[in-house]
Amino acid sequence: MMRTLFPSCTAMAVLVAGLSLTAPASADDALIEGKLRACPSDGTSIGGVNSCGKIWKLRSGEVELETDGEIEVELKGLVLDDPSTGEFNGTADGVTQVVVSLVCGGSKASVVAETDRFPLSKNGNAKIETKLKLPAQCIAPIVLVREIWDGKVGGWLAATGF
Repeated sequence: MMRTLFPSCTAMAVLVAGLSLTAPASADDALIEGKLRACPSDGTSIGGVNSCGKIWKLRSGEVELETDGEIEVELKGLVLDDPSTGEFNGTADGVTQVVVSLVCGGSKASVVAETDRFPLSKNGNAKIETKLKLPAQCIAPIVLVREIWDGKVGGWLAATGF
């Protein structure tokens, strides 16, 4: 069953507070600062992006997105947690690169910005530091970590705010 994700309480608090990307940016202005959670493989679609096909786990994941577009993401242990994958369970199963996508829009969410590809180790570790081109406004922002599979950007493996 495919589910569509609506804004979380945190995202709604951002909406209610009236925060958007139109505020003046400084080095200490975080649009999103928090933990990532691994994809539960339950069919949850976020911003039109399908979820992972298997169950994943994440030992730790942090994201900080500044209002000027600077983004830092650190992943540790983003690996399969699905016995049906046999010998690949506990590994990144051939996912050697990821991209980070920013979703804005609440219940009508869509991907509005995306990073270049970054390496993901076999143990599921990655450190991403780059800059996104942000839209003028971003209501109910969510950050997705998405797999590169067969050379294409695929489903999300970890996300904030769900």
